[in-house]
Amino acid sequence: MFPDLQQLWQNVLENIRSQGEIDPVTCRDWISRTKLVYIENQTALIYCPSRITQSILRQEQALFETLLSEQAGEPVSIQLTDRMSEQPSPQQTAAFSPSAAVTPPVPLLQAKFNPEYTFDSFVEGSSNKEAYAAVYNSCIQTGLRAFNPIMIYGNSGLGKTHLLHAAGNWLRLNRPEDKVIYMDANSFVDLLIEAMKSKTVESVKSRLTDCDYFLLDDIQNLRRSSSQEIFFTVYNELIAQNTQIMMTSDIHPQELSGLQSRLVSRFTSGLTVSISRPEFDTSRAILRKRIEGKEDQIRIQDDVIDYLASTFSNDVRNLEGSLNRLIFSATLENPDVIDTAFAKAVLVNEPIVDKQKELTLQKIEKAVTNFYGLTCSDLEGKSRQKAIVNARHICVYLARELLHTSYSQIGIQLGGRDHKTIASSYERAEKLLAQDQAFTLAVTRIQDSLQ
Repeated sequence: MFPDLQQLWQNVLENIRSQGEIDPVTCRDWISRTKLVYIENQTALIYCPSRITQSILRQEQALFETLLSEQAGEPVSIQLTDRMSEQPSPQQTAAFSPSAAVTPPVPLLQAKFNPEYTFDSFVEGSSNKEAYAAVYNSCIQTGLRAFNPIMIYGNSGLGKTHLLHAAGNWLRLNRPEDKVIYMDANSFVDLLIEAMKSKTVESVKSRLTDCDYFLLDDIQNLRRSSSQEIFFTVYNELIAQNTQIMMTSDIHPQELSGLQSRLVSRFTSGLTVSISRPEFDTSRAILRKRIEGKEDQIRIQDDVIDYLASTFSNDVRNLEGSLNRLIFSATLENPDVIDTAFAKAVLVNEPIVDKQKELTLQKIEKAVTNFYGLTCSDLEGKSRQKAIVNARHICVYLARELLHTSYSQIGIQLGGRDHKTIASSYERAEKLLAQDQAFTLAVTRIQDSLQ
Protein backbone atom coordinates (compact mmCIF):
# COMPACT_ATOMS: atom_id res chain seq x y z
CA MET A 1 0.00 0.00 0.00
CA PHE A 2 1.10 3.57 -0.57
CA PRO A 3 0.68 5.88 2.41
CA ASP A 4 0.14 9.14 0.53
CA LEU A 5 -1.81 8.55 -2.65
CA GLN A 6 -2.49 12.19 -3.40
CA GLN A 7 1.14 13.23 -3.10
CA LEU A 8 2.00 10.36 -5.41
CA TRP A 9 -0.53 11.57 -7.97
CA GLN A 10 0.53 15.20 -7.61
CA ASN A 11 4.08 14.15 -8.46
CA VAL A 12 2.77 12.52 -11.62
CA LEU A 13 0.80 15.66 -12.59
CA GLU A 14 3.85 17.88 -11.92
CA ASN A 15 5.91 15.67 -14.25
CA ILE A 16 3.16 15.88 -16.88
CA ARG A 17 3.20 19.68 -16.70
CA SER A 18 6.98 19.96 -16.73
CA GLN A 19 7.43 17.65 -19.73
CA GLY A 20 5.13 19.85 -21.82
CA GLU A 21 3.65 16.96 -23.84
CA ILE A 22 0.15 18.13 -22.86
CA ASP A 23 -0.66 21.81 -23.24
CA PRO A 24 -0.90 23.90 -20.01
CA VAL A 25 -4.57 24.82 -20.51
CA THR A 26 -5.56 21.14 -20.73
CA CYS A 27 -3.51 20.39 -17.63
CA ARG A 28 -5.09 23.26 -15.70
CA ASP A 29 -8.73 22.83 -16.77
CA TRP A 30 -9.04 19.07 -17.02
CA ILE A 31 -6.15 16.94 -15.79
CA SER A 32 -5.75 18.83 -12.50
CA ARG A 33 -9.26 17.69 -11.51
CA THR A 34 -8.34 14.01 -11.53
CA LYS A 35 -7.66 12.04 -8.34
CA LEU A 36 -5.88 8.81 -7.54
CA VAL A 37 -8.37 6.68 -5.61
CA TYR A 38 -6.21 3.65 -4.86
CA ILE A 39 -3.43 1.39 -6.10
CA GLU A 40 -3.85 -2.31 -5.60
CA ASN A 41 -2.40 -5.35 -7.39
CA GLN A 42 -0.47 -3.05 -9.74
CA THR A 43 -3.71 -1.35 -10.86
CA ALA A 44 -4.47 2.30 -10.19
CA LEU A 45 -8.00 3.69 -10.17
CA ILE A 46 -8.17 7.29 -11.40
CA TYR A 47 -11.25 9.42 -10.80
CA CYS A 48 -12.21 11.60 -13.80
CA PRO A 49 -15.14 13.97 -13.27
CA SER A 50 -16.10 14.24 -16.95
CA ARG A 51 -16.01 12.36 -20.24
CA ILE A 52 -13.62 14.95 -21.64
CA THR A 53 -11.15 14.24 -18.86
CA GLN A 54 -11.50 10.51 -19.43
CA SER A 55 -10.88 10.98 -23.13
CA ILE A 56 -7.69 12.96 -22.47
CA LEU A 57 -6.33 10.32 -20.11
CA ARG A 58 -7.18 7.53 -22.54
CA GLN A 59 -5.28 9.29 -25.33
CA GLU A 60 -2.24 9.75 -23.11
CA GLN A 61 -2.64 6.59 -21.05
CA ALA A 62 0.82 5.21 -21.84
CA LEU A 63 2.45 8.42 -20.61
CA PHE A 64 0.46 8.46 -17.36
CA GLU A 65 1.16 4.79 -16.70
CA THR A 66 4.90 5.29 -17.25
CA LEU A 67 5.14 8.24 -14.87
CA LEU A 68 2.93 6.61 -12.24
CA SER A 69 4.98 3.40 -12.41
CA GLU A 70 8.15 5.44 -11.82
CA GLN A 71 6.62 7.10 -8.76
CA ALA A 72 5.19 3.84 -7.40
CA GLY A 73 8.34 1.84 -7.99
CA GLU A 74 6.46 -0.95 -9.75
CA PRO A 75 4.55 -1.43 -13.02
CA VAL A 76 1.09 0.12 -12.73
CA SER A 77 -1.81 0.06 -15.16
CA ILE A 78 -4.56 2.67 -15.07
CA GLN A 79 -8.32 2.25 -14.90
CA LEU A 80 -10.73 5.20 -15.05
CA THR A 81 -13.96 5.87 -13.17
CA ASP A 82 -16.47 8.72 -13.19
CA ARG A 83 -18.04 7.93 -9.82
CA MET A 84 -16.67 8.74 -6.39
CA SER A 85 -18.78 10.24 -3.64
CA GLU A 86 -15.79 11.38 -1.59
CA GLN A 87 -12.05 11.11 -1.62
CA PRO A 88 -10.85 8.46 0.88
CA SER A 89 -8.18 9.43 3.37
CA PRO A 90 -4.81 7.65 3.39
CA GLN A 91 -5.99 5.66 6.41
CA GLN A 92 -9.08 4.53 4.54
CA THR A 93 -7.14 3.49 1.49
CA ALA A 94 -6.09 0.10 2.84
CA ALA A 95 -9.70 -0.78 3.54
CA PHE A 96 -11.03 0.83 0.39
CA SER A 97 -13.37 -1.41 -1.57
CA PRO A 98 -12.87 -0.89 -5.33
CA SER A 99 -16.45 -1.88 -6.07
CA ALA A 100 -17.71 1.06 -4.05
CA ALA A 101 -16.07 3.59 -6.34
CA VAL A 102 -15.78 1.88 -9.67
CA THR A 103 -18.62 1.91 -12.12
CA PRO A 104 -18.96 -1.77 -13.03
CA PRO A 105 -17.70 -2.42 -16.54
CA VAL A 106 -20.33 -3.10 -19.16
CA PRO A 107 -19.08 -6.09 -21.21
CA LEU A 108 -21.86 -5.59 -23.76
CA LEU A 109 -20.22 -2.33 -24.81
CA GLN A 110 -17.03 -4.14 -25.80
CA ALA A 111 -18.11 -4.61 -29.40
CA LYS A 112 -17.02 -7.86 -31.02
CA PHE A 113 -17.40 -8.18 -34.76
CA ASN A 114 -17.41 -11.34 -36.85
CA PRO A 115 -14.17 -11.12 -38.87
CA GLU A 116 -15.86 -12.84 -41.81
CA TYR A 117 -18.46 -10.09 -42.11
CA THR A 118 -16.66 -7.43 -44.13
CA PHE A 119 -17.54 -5.11 -46.98
CA ASP A 120 -15.35 -7.25 -49.28
CA SER A 121 -17.28 -10.42 -48.44
CA PHE A 122 -20.66 -8.74 -48.93
CA VAL A 123 -22.06 -9.42 -52.41
CA GLU A 124 -23.88 -6.42 -53.87
CA GLY A 125 -26.98 -6.62 -56.04
CA SER A 126 -30.08 -4.62 -56.78
CA SER A 127 -31.71 -6.09 -53.66
CA ASN A 128 -29.13 -4.64 -51.27
CA LYS A 129 -27.02 -2.01 -53.08
CA GLU A 130 -28.69 0.96 -51.38
CA ALA A 131 -28.20 -0.51 -47.92
CA TYR A 132 -24.56 -1.30 -48.72
CA ALA A 133 -23.91 2.20 -50.06
CA ALA A 134 -25.56 3.87 -47.05
CA VAL A 135 -23.49 1.94 -44.49
CA TYR A 136 -20.21 2.17 -46.39
CA ASN A 137 -20.54 5.90 -47.04
CA SER A 138 -21.32 6.54 -43.38
CA CYS A 139 -17.98 4.92 -42.50
CA ILE A 140 -15.79 6.85 -44.94
CA GLN A 141 -17.39 10.26 -44.41
CA THR A 142 -16.01 12.78 -41.94
CA GLY A 143 -17.55 15.83 -40.34
CA LEU A 144 -21.30 16.38 -40.24
CA ARG A 145 -23.29 13.20 -40.92
CA ALA A 146 -25.10 13.33 -44.24
CA PHE A 147 -27.80 10.90 -43.08
CA ASN A 148 -28.46 10.21 -39.43
CA PRO A 149 -29.83 7.82 -38.40
CA ILE A 150 -29.49 5.13 -41.08
CA MET A 151 -32.25 2.54 -40.84
CA ILE A 152 -32.02 -0.75 -42.76
CA TYR A 153 -35.08 -2.99 -42.76
CA GLY A 154 -35.95 -6.32 -44.33
CA ASN A 155 -36.65 -9.93 -43.46
CA SER A 156 -34.26 -12.04 -41.44
CA GLY A 157 -31.26 -13.56 -43.18
CA LEU A 158 -30.75 -10.93 -45.89
CA GLY A 159 -27.48 -9.37 -44.68
CA LYS A 160 -28.46 -6.58 -42.28
CA THR A 161 -26.25 -7.84 -39.45
CA HIS A 162 -23.46 -8.51 -41.96
CA LEU A 163 -23.47 -4.82 -42.89
CA LEU A 164 -23.29 -3.61 -39.28
CA HIS A 165 -20.39 -5.98 -38.57
CA ALA A 166 -18.72 -4.89 -41.80
CA ALA A 167 -18.93 -1.29 -40.62
CA GLY A 168 -17.39 -2.23 -37.27
CA ASN A 169 -14.57 -4.21 -38.88
CA TRP A 170 -13.82 -1.42 -41.36
CA LEU A 171 -13.73 1.25 -38.64
CA ARG A 172 -11.50 -0.85 -36.40
CA LEU A 173 -9.02 -1.24 -39.25
CA ASN A 174 -9.15 2.18 -40.88
CA ARG A 175 -10.19 4.52 -38.06
CA PRO A 176 -9.11 2.85 -34.82
CA GLU A 177 -9.40 6.15 -32.95
CA ASP A 178 -13.18 6.12 -33.42
CA LYS A 179 -15.24 4.51 -30.66
CA VAL A 180 -17.84 2.03 -31.88
CA ILE A 181 -20.68 0.54 -29.81
CA TYR A 182 -22.59 -2.41 -31.27
CA MET A 183 -25.28 -4.56 -29.68
CA ASP A 184 -28.58 -6.20 -30.50
CA ALA A 185 -31.75 -4.65 -29.11
CA ASN A 186 -32.42 -7.51 -26.67
CA SER A 187 -29.05 -7.01 -25.01
CA PHE A 188 -29.61 -3.27 -25.07
CA VAL A 189 -32.96 -3.61 -23.27
CA ASP A 190 -31.40 -5.98 -20.71
CA LEU A 191 -28.65 -3.46 -20.07
CA LEU A 192 -31.06 -0.57 -19.48
CA ILE A 193 -33.40 -2.61 -17.28
CA GLU A 194 -30.49 -3.73 -15.13
CA ALA A 195 -29.33 -0.11 -14.89
CA MET A 196 -32.76 0.90 -13.64
CA LYS A 197 -32.71 -1.85 -11.01
CA SER A 198 -29.21 -0.98 -9.80
CA LYS A 199 -29.82 2.79 -10.03
CA THR A 200 -26.87 3.27 -12.39
CA VAL A 201 -28.88 4.71 -15.27
CA GLU A 202 -26.87 7.92 -15.56
CA SER A 203 -23.57 6.07 -15.61
CA VAL A 204 -24.77 3.63 -18.26
CA LYS A 205 -26.19 6.49 -20.35
CA SER A 206 -22.82 8.21 -20.14
CA ARG A 207 -21.07 5.08 -21.42
CA LEU A 208 -23.60 4.59 -24.21
CA THR A 209 -23.16 8.13 -25.50
CA ASP A 210 -19.36 8.03 -25.36
CA CYS A 211 -18.94 6.88 -28.95
CA ASP A 212 -18.58 7.98 -32.56
CA TYR A 213 -20.70 5.15 -34.04
CA PHE A 214 -23.71 3.54 -32.39
CA LEU A 215 -24.89 0.33 -34.11
CA LEU A 216 -28.13 -1.29 -32.91
CA ASP A 217 -29.41 -4.53 -34.41
CA ASP A 218 -33.07 -5.69 -34.50
CA ILE A 219 -34.76 -2.60 -33.05
CA GLN A 220 -38.14 -4.32 -33.38
CA ASN A 221 -37.22 -5.90 -30.04
CA LEU A 222 -37.52 -2.50 -28.38
CA ARG A 223 -41.30 -2.78 -28.69
CA ARG A 224 -43.21 -2.68 -25.40
CA SER A 225 -39.97 -2.25 -23.49
CA SER A 226 -40.01 -0.11 -20.34
CA SER A 227 -36.58 1.21 -21.34
CA GLN A 228 -37.88 3.29 -24.27
CA GLU A 229 -37.85 6.47 -22.20
CA ILE A 230 -34.14 6.06 -21.42
CA PHE A 231 -33.35 5.18 -25.00
CA PHE A 232 -35.13 8.33 -26.13
CA THR A 233 -32.73 10.51 -24.13
CA VAL A 234 -29.71 8.44 -25.23
CA TYR A 235 -30.77 8.73 -28.86
CA ASN A 236 -31.22 12.52 -28.65
CA GLU A 237 -27.79 12.99 -27.09
CA LEU A 238 -26.15 10.80 -29.72
CA ILE A 239 -27.71 12.87 -32.49
CA ALA A 240 -26.81 16.14 -30.77
CA GLN A 241 -23.13 15.16 -30.53
CA ASN A 242 -23.01 14.02 -34.19
CA THR A 243 -22.63 10.32 -33.41
CA GLN A 244 -23.52 8.20 -36.44
CA ILE A 245 -26.41 5.87 -35.61
CA MET A 246 -27.09 2.78 -37.71
CA MET A 247 -30.00 0.45 -36.93
CA THR A 248 -31.68 -2.59 -38.43
CA SER A 249 -35.23 -3.89 -38.22
CA ASP A 250 -37.16 -6.79 -39.71
CA ILE A 251 -39.98 -4.41 -40.72
CA HIS A 252 -40.35 -0.75 -41.67
CA PRO A 253 -40.14 1.39 -38.49
CA GLN A 254 -43.60 2.86 -39.16
CA GLU A 255 -45.01 -0.65 -38.70
CA LEU A 256 -43.39 -1.14 -35.30
CA SER A 257 -46.39 -1.37 -33.01
CA GLY A 258 -45.62 -0.85 -29.34
CA LEU A 259 -42.91 1.72 -30.05
CA GLN A 260 -43.37 5.34 -29.00
CA SER A 261 -44.42 7.51 -31.94
CA ARG A 262 -41.71 10.05 -31.16
CA LEU A 263 -39.09 7.29 -31.49
CA VAL A 264 -40.56 6.13 -34.79
CA SER A 265 -40.52 9.68 -36.17
CA ARG A 266 -36.85 10.01 -35.22
CA PHE A 267 -35.95 6.64 -36.73
CA THR A 268 -37.41 7.72 -40.07
CA SER A 269 -35.92 11.23 -40.01
CA GLY A 270 -32.62 10.16 -41.53
CA LEU A 271 -32.27 7.57 -44.28
CA THR A 272 -34.50 4.48 -44.38
CA VAL A 273 -33.50 1.81 -46.91
CA SER A 274 -34.79 -1.69 -47.51
CA ILE A 275 -32.87 -4.88 -48.13
CA SER A 276 -34.79 -7.61 -49.89
CA ARG A 277 -34.47 -11.18 -51.06
CA PRO A 278 -31.47 -11.56 -53.38
CA GLU A 279 -32.38 -11.73 -57.04
CA PHE A 280 -31.09 -14.55 -59.24
CA ASP A 281 -27.84 -12.89 -60.37
CA THR A 282 -26.94 -11.80 -56.84
CA SER A 283 -27.71 -15.26 -55.46
CA ARG A 284 -25.44 -16.79 -58.04
CA ALA A 285 -22.68 -14.28 -57.22
CA ILE A 286 -23.00 -15.08 -53.50
CA LEU A 287 -22.55 -18.79 -54.18
CA ARG A 288 -19.55 -18.20 -56.41
CA LYS A 289 -18.03 -15.96 -53.74
CA ARG A 290 -18.33 -18.75 -51.19
CA ILE A 291 -16.43 -21.26 -53.33
CA GLU A 292 -13.91 -18.73 -54.64
CA GLY A 293 -10.37 -20.14 -54.40
CA LYS A 294 -11.67 -23.64 -53.61
CA GLU A 295 -12.48 -24.74 -57.14
CA ASP A 296 -9.87 -27.50 -57.01
CA GLN A 297 -11.48 -29.04 -53.93
CA ILE A 298 -15.11 -28.31 -54.82
CA ARG A 299 -16.00 -29.45 -58.34
CA ILE A 300 -19.50 -28.16 -58.93
CA GLN A 301 -21.27 -27.65 -62.24
CA ASP A 302 -22.60 -24.24 -63.27
CA ASP A 303 -26.09 -25.73 -63.61
CA VAL A 304 -26.02 -26.58 -59.90
CA ILE A 305 -25.16 -23.00 -58.99
CA ASP A 306 -28.12 -21.85 -61.09
CA TYR A 307 -30.37 -24.45 -59.45
CA LEU A 308 -29.43 -23.29 -55.95
CA ALA A 309 -29.76 -19.62 -56.89
CA SER A 310 -33.26 -20.08 -58.29
CA THR A 311 -34.53 -22.44 -55.59
CA PHE A 312 -33.02 -21.39 -52.24
CA SER A 313 -32.67 -17.63 -52.51
CA ASN A 314 -35.49 -16.64 -50.17
CA ASP A 315 -32.68 -15.47 -47.89
CA VAL A 316 -28.89 -15.54 -47.86
CA ARG A 317 -28.62 -17.94 -44.92
CA ASN A 318 -30.71 -20.59 -46.66
CA LEU A 319 -28.79 -20.04 -49.86
CA GLU A 320 -25.43 -20.56 -48.19
CA GLY A 321 -26.84 -23.41 -46.12
CA SER A 322 -27.91 -25.30 -49.22
CA LEU A 323 -24.38 -24.98 -50.62
CA ASN A 324 -22.85 -26.18 -47.35
CA ARG A 325 -25.23 -29.14 -47.29
CA LEU A 326 -24.13 -30.13 -50.79
CA ILE A 327 -20.43 -29.79 -49.98
CA PHE A 328 -20.83 -31.86 -46.82
CA SER A 329 -22.67 -34.62 -48.69
CA ALA A 330 -20.01 -34.58 -51.38
CA THR A 331 -17.27 -35.17 -48.78
CA LEU A 332 -19.18 -38.23 -47.59
CA GLU A 333 -20.13 -39.71 -50.95
CA ASN A 334 -17.16 -38.43 -52.97
CA PRO A 335 -18.83 -37.96 -56.39
CA ASP A 336 -16.61 -37.07 -59.35
CA VAL A 337 -18.50 -33.80 -59.67
CA ILE A 338 -21.50 -32.19 -57.99
CA ASP A 339 -24.09 -32.18 -60.75
CA THR A 340 -27.79 -31.31 -60.78
CA ALA A 341 -28.90 -34.90 -60.19
CA PHE A 342 -26.69 -35.18 -57.10
CA ALA A 343 -27.86 -31.78 -55.82
CA LYS A 344 -31.55 -32.60 -56.19
CA ALA A 345 -31.10 -35.98 -54.52
CA VAL A 346 -29.38 -34.34 -51.53
CA LEU A 347 -31.75 -31.39 -51.21
CA VAL A 348 -35.05 -32.99 -52.17
CA ASN A 349 -36.34 -32.96 -48.58
CA GLU A 350 -35.35 -29.39 -47.84
CA PRO A 351 -38.61 -27.54 -47.02
CA ILE A 352 -37.58 -24.45 -48.90
CA VAL A 353 -37.86 -26.35 -52.18
CA ASP A 354 -41.55 -26.96 -51.52
CA LYS A 355 -42.11 -23.30 -50.60
CA GLN A 356 -40.60 -22.13 -53.83
CA LYS A 357 -42.85 -24.44 -55.82
CA GLU A 358 -45.91 -23.07 -54.07
CA LEU A 359 -45.33 -19.44 -55.09
CA THR A 360 -46.59 -18.54 -58.57
CA LEU A 361 -47.09 -15.44 -60.65
CA GLN A 362 -50.83 -15.89 -60.24
CA LYS A 363 -50.48 -15.86 -56.45
CA ILE A 364 -48.44 -12.65 -56.61
CA GLU A 365 -51.10 -11.05 -58.81
CA LYS A 366 -53.80 -12.15 -56.36
CA ALA A 367 -51.90 -10.75 -53.35
CA VAL A 368 -51.45 -7.39 -55.10
CA THR A 369 -55.12 -7.10 -56.09
CA ASN A 370 -56.23 -8.06 -52.56
CA PHE A 371 -54.02 -5.36 -51.07
CA TYR A 372 -55.36 -2.65 -53.39
CA GLY A 373 -58.94 -3.89 -53.50
CA LEU A 374 -58.75 -4.49 -57.25
CA THR A 375 -59.57 -7.33 -59.58
CA CYS A 376 -57.23 -9.21 -61.89
CA SER A 377 -59.08 -7.59 -64.80
CA ASP A 378 -58.15 -4.16 -63.41
CA LEU A 379 -54.50 -5.18 -63.27
CA GLU A 380 -54.48 -6.69 -66.74
CA GLY A 381 -56.51 -3.88 -68.32
CA LYS A 382 -55.45 -0.49 -69.72
CA SER A 383 -56.47 1.86 -66.89
CA ARG A 384 -53.91 4.52 -65.97
CA GLN A 385 -55.29 5.28 -62.51
CA LYS A 386 -52.42 5.74 -60.06
CA ALA A 387 -53.43 2.90 -57.71
CA ILE A 388 -53.79 0.46 -60.60
CA VAL A 389 -50.53 1.53 -62.23
CA ASN A 390 -48.67 1.18 -58.91
CA ALA A 391 -50.26 -2.23 -58.41
CA ARG A 392 -48.93 -3.32 -61.82
CA HIS A 393 -45.46 -2.02 -60.94
CA ILE A 394 -45.49 -4.04 -57.70
CA CYS A 395 -46.69 -7.16 -59.46
CA VAL A 396 -43.86 -6.87 -61.99
CA TYR A 397 -41.29 -6.11 -59.31
CA LEU A 398 -42.26 -9.04 -57.08
CA ALA A 399 -42.45 -11.45 -59.99
CA ARG A 400 -38.89 -10.55 -60.92
CA GLU A 401 -37.56 -10.54 -57.35
CA LEU A 402 -39.32 -13.61 -55.99
CA LEU A 403 -39.68 -15.83 -59.05
CA HIS A 404 -37.09 -14.41 -61.47
CA THR A 405 -39.78 -14.60 -64.13
CA SER A 406 -38.84 -13.23 -67.56
CA TYR A 407 -40.31 -9.91 -68.72
CA SER A 408 -42.06 -11.72 -71.54
CA GLN A 409 -43.80 -14.18 -69.21
CA ILE A 410 -44.92 -11.37 -66.90
CA GLY A 411 -46.22 -9.44 -69.89
CA ILE A 412 -48.32 -12.38 -71.01
CA GLN A 413 -49.86 -12.66 -67.53
CA LEU A 414 -50.58 -8.92 -67.35
CA GLY A 415 -52.81 -8.59 -70.36
CA GLY A 416 -50.33 -9.37 -73.15
CA ARG A 417 -47.96 -6.45 -72.55
CA ASP A 418 -44.65 -6.49 -74.41
CA HIS A 419 -41.16 -7.06 -73.00
CA LYS A 420 -40.18 -3.38 -73.16
CA THR A 421 -43.25 -2.23 -71.24
CA ILE A 422 -42.65 -4.72 -68.42
CA ALA A 423 -38.94 -3.82 -68.23
CA SER A 424 -39.90 -0.16 -67.94
CA SER A 425 -42.42 -1.02 -65.21
CA TYR A 426 -39.73 -2.83 -63.22
CA GLU A 427 -37.37 0.16 -63.47
CA ARG A 428 -40.16 2.47 -62.35
CA ALA A 429 -40.81 0.23 -59.31
CA GLU A 430 -37.14 0.44 -58.32
CA LYS A 431 -37.27 4.25 -58.49
CA LEU A 432 -40.46 4.40 -56.45
CA LEU A 433 -38.91 2.16 -53.80
CA ALA A 434 -36.15 4.72 -53.41
CA GLN A 435 -38.43 7.75 -53.39
CA ASP A 436 -41.95 6.86 -52.27
CA GLN A 437 -42.45 5.63 -48.71
CA ALA A 438 -46.07 4.60 -49.26
CA PHE A 439 -45.07 2.51 -52.26
CA THR A 440 -42.29 0.88 -50.24
CA LEU A 441 -44.70 0.03 -47.44
CA ALA A 442 -47.11 -1.52 -49.93
CA VAL A 443 -44.35 -3.72 -51.40
CA THR A 444 -43.25 -4.80 -47.91
CA ARG A 445 -46.75 -5.72 -46.77
CA ILE A 446 -47.60 -7.61 -49.95
CA GLN A 447 -44.31 -9.49 -49.81
CA ASP A 448 -44.93 -10.37 -46.16
CA SER A 449 -48.39 -11.69 -47.05
CA LEU A 450 -46.85 -13.98 -49.64
CA GLN A 451 -44.48 -15.44 -47.04
